[in-house]
Amino acid sequence: MLRRALRLSLFLLFALAPEVQAQEVIRSFQSDIRIAADGTLDVRETITVTAEGDAIKHGIYRDFPRYFVKADGTLGKVSFDVQAVTRDGAPELFMTQAVEGGTRIQIGNADETVPPGVHTYRIDYQTDRQIRFRTDHDALVWNVTGTGWRFPIESARATVTLPNGDRVLSADTYTGAKGETGQDATAQISGNHVEFQSTRMLYVGEGLTIEASFTKGVVAAPTSAQIRAWWWRDNLGAVIAYSGLAAVFAFFFARWFARGRDPKSGIVVARWDLPKGVSPALASYIDESGLTGGAWSALSASAIDLAVKGYVTLDNLDQAVTITRASKPVPDDLPAGQAVLLETVEQHGGAFTIESANGEAVQAMSMAFRAAIKAENRGVFFQNNRGVFFIGLLASVGIALIWCFTSGLSSDSISAIALSGAVPLLLGILIWKALRARRRRIMVAARLLLTVAVILLSMIGLLAFLVAIDSFGDVMGSGAALTMVWGLVVMNQLFFILLSAPTKRGRDIRDHIAGLRLYLTLAEKDRMNLLGAPKMSPAHFETLLPYAVVLGVEKRWSKSFEIWLSASVAGAAAAYAPVWYSGTRTGNVTGDIASFASSMGSSMAASVPRSNSSGSGSSGSGGGGGAGGGW
Repeated sequence: MLRRALRLSLFLLFALAPEVQAQEVIRSFQSDIRIAADGTLDVRETITVTAEGDAIKHGIYRDFPRYFVKADGTLGKVSFDVQAVTRDGAPELFMTQAVEGGTRIQIGNADETVPPGVHTYRIDYQTDRQIRFRTDHDALVWNVTGTGWRFPIESARATVTLPNGDRVLSADTYTGAKGETGQDATAQISGNHVEFQSTRMLYVGEGLTIEASFTKGVVAAPTSAQIRAWWWRDNLGAVIAYSGLAAVFAFFFARWFARGRDPKSGIVVARWDLPKGVSPALASYIDESGLTGGAWSALSASAIDLAVKGYVTLDNLDQAVTITRASKPVPDDLPAGQAVLLETVEQHGGAFTIESANGEAVQAMSMAFRAAIKAENRGVFFQNNRGVFFIGLLASVGIALIWCFTSGLSSDSISAIALSGAVPLLLGILIWKALRARRRRIMVAARLLLTVAVILLSMIGLLAFLVAIDSFGDVMGSGAALTMVWGLVVMNQLFFILLSAPTKRGRDIRDHIAGLRLYLTLAEKDRMNLLGAPKMSPAHFETLLPYAVVLGVEKRWSKSFEIWLSASVAGAAAAYAPVWYSGTRTGNVTGDIASFASSMGSSMAASVPRSNSSGSGSSGSGGGGGAGGGW
């Protein structure tokens, strides 16, 4: 009573205030319902409104719910077929569109305005699955007006007519907001006909629900064929989602099994010999199944390798690295990537400085460097099977689009579900980066940060999944759509990685590289115990340094060399002065070189120019219902 009094007070306050324009209202809302013997409802809704150009400018809209809760607690979907729409007795332009939980009929022309005054709209439509089949009788529970109208309803009326002249057993009414059981309406039974009439104004957020009961058999119970057809209607989205997910997985798995499985790995043992014909950059290309980003690590390792072999010298001064061409002749069999680097140096007069002023040239060198290595070695050491992957990706997109067109969801809901796929996408990227960081032995702090990010995003992702299922559960039931979207994202990420497989030759070289990485990270005493291992020396250290750079272990390798120097004859450490490198001296040449080797790739990347970017029982229950307003 208190809530009703408050609504009445607010309505009178706005209606009687002299400075406020008179409120638009629904003068009468009448629904005439004829029940067919097969349970189909023929409904004629007549809505008389007072239009004043405020909310009702071009016309009105009517939202019709499409889902109901079945006896087993799952959702069922009703049909909804608009037969005709008129305004003041003349046909009126209308369009239907999906909205959350149902269908919206938007009546009117966007290029025309409704003249102020009283207008009568009529909507004729058919719908099914609205009859409730109970133990001792059947009933129609119908939300006549819905509780979502933006205008008060001065008078609401409904009639229900049974087929074949059968008599209505009983009738009930419920008024008020959703869930309320007000009795501000009357019901008058006359044979197979019953008329309902509200006895007070229904304010914004209130509605009228009616219930008409009749003997069993008046409406035929659904046949087995109907039940099967309804099951497909209710579950088509889930069938598309789960079967599509299974089909994409089957395709990816079959292609992986046939073409993407890695050859069996050999036994990895510490090795100090270099893979024959494999430059540092090529070792990175093979080990990482490609050159990612700007290939800065491979570029810096190539520069160091050229310097160690006497083709260039490296000057690390004033936070800029200068690569200078030496006089040593270049052999014809120089690796493709190193040839590009030397060509860049020679194009700049024999001295190329890595700094922001040369950023565009550094970027061009990086692009040519990567292109040269890929062109020379494509398909030799590994197969990325990108063609197969893109077929699976297109199939995934196709399935998602088919689901969108058949789901009946609003564009906002579809967009929200699609955007939720960003969570597993970001999570997959972070996990992949964390695994790569661990493999390349990136600093502990960075690995810890990635691990924390993965954990936090996993928690956020789980929460987002649960919230999304709860938000869309009234439409999607078990959350099949979210499962489909998240599953497709995860599956495509997973097989993007799995479909890339080394060839037999690539597998052998990867094992060789793994053995070299093991050797470079061994403690000095363990290295000395290896049968046939060469003794540490400046030449041995410098030869393997470029490979240590691309394998991410240059600091450990430099530390081993520093320990060896310190344990050598007096003055050996101080006397070490490589001719290929010069830079700011800290008193520890080995430490300078290690720091330079680690940071040279970052210096190259930093010099590149950055682009600029900026039932029964309460009002609102049963079939029918919905909402409406003006536009």
